[in-house]
Amino acid sequence: MLTDVLAAHFQQSAHKAPEDFIVCSKEGSPLHPDVVRKDVLYPILDRLRIARTPGESGFHTFRHAAASILNERTGNLKLTQKLLGHSSISTTADVYTHISEETEREAALTVEEAICGGFVPNLFPTGNKTSNAAVN
Repeated sequence: MLTDVLAAHFQQSAHKAPEDFIVCSKEGSPLHPDVVRKDVLYPILDRLRIARTPGESGFHTFRHAAASILNERTGNLKLTQKLLGHSSISTTADVYTHISEETEREAALTVEEAICGGFVPNLFPTGNKTSNAAVN
């Protein structure tokens, strides 16, 4: 939902060049981070009814999300490390990348398919991309 709101904001913005800021003054200059957080990010989160948890609701959370998305989509932890500017890959792996519930579910279904093949009926079809049809 937040992605949609930010995309709509971008479409209405007069500043769309690659070097422009997503949220900026009318002249295009950057706003102070506290102003952006309190006057832009928090109202968006509140409007979308996304809980604001202390320590988890600032812009730094986007670094964690970006790391997780990059790692999940590319499978390249070293690339994720480089783009985040971490000197240690363990920081990227242990602190910044997180595994989504959907990815965990897909992994469990992959193991199930490998062990059981098609002999187990698909009891939980949501998110299951494997074929678990019962054998006749």
